[in-house]
Amino acid sequence: MPTEMSEYAHRVPAMMITSGWVTTGLGRFSLPKAPLATYQFDGDSGYEAPSTSARTHPGGLHGWMRELVPFVKQAAAAPGKDGDITMVDGGAFRADPDAALPEQFVTFMSDPVLRDSVPSCTSCYWEATLPRVPSPVREGAHLVRFLNDQQGVLFWYLHLLPDGDHEILCGAGEYDAYEVSPEDAAGDLIRVAASFDEFIARFWIENLAWYEVVWQKRADEDLSPPVREYVHQYAAASGTTAG
Repeated sequence: MPTEMSEYAHRVPAMMITSGWVTTGLGRFSLPKAPLATYQFDGDSGYEAPSTSARTHPGGLHGWMRELVPFVKQAAAAPGKDGDITMVDGGAFRADPDAALPEQFVTFMSDPVLRDSVPSCTSCYWEATLPRVPSPVREGAHLVRFLNDQQGVLFWYLHLLPDGDHEILCGAGEYDAYEVSPEDAAGDLIRVAASFDEFIARFWIENLAWYEVVWQKRADEDLSPPVREYVHQYAAASGTTAG
C-alpha cells in the first residue's frame, strides 16, 4: 500500500479535477447511454442535487434520508422480475480515532438505520477498513476509500483537504493499492459532491429511483413522492423528458 508520493513532487491543482456524476441511468429520464456501459458520466449540468425537498428539509439531509427508509422497504416488498432489492453492504466501519474524518460521515456511518438502508442497483459495499493515502491531486490532502463497486469498476473516496474541509471523488483507480501519477489521477478522478452528505443523499435517491423506474417499471403516478420529485427535477436540468 502506498503511503508516500515521493516520486511525484508535483501535484496537479485541484481545479483540474472534473466535476460531474456517475450513474447507471434512470431509464426514460436518462441521457443516452453507451451500449454495455455499467456506468455513464453526467457532466456538471448545474443540477442542485438531490432535490428541493431534501435541501430544505428541517431535519437536514439526514432527516430527509431517514424518511426514505419506508420507501426502500416498500420497493423491497414489491420486487422486480430479476430478484430482490440490494442494499449497500459492509456493516460498521473501523476508523482510526485520530483519522479526523468528516463529522457528517462519522454520524451517518454510526447510525445503522441510515447506513444499512441505502439501496444499490450495482451491489456496492462499504469499505470497512477506510484505507487512507496521500492525495495524488492535492498537496497535503488525503484520499480515504469508503465505497466500492462490487465488480471493482469504480471506487468512491473522501478527499480530506488541508484546510479541514472535504469533498467526494470517484474514480476507477484503487489509489491505496498502487501508486498513480498526478496526471493520470487527474484524468481518472471526478468530483461528484462537495460533501459526504450531498453525495450519499443523491446516491440513495438515485438508486431508489433506478429500482422504481427501471427495475419495477412503475408509471409516473406510481413512483414514490421523493423519487417522482427527483427524477422530474433531474430530467428538467439535464434536458431529458419521460418517454
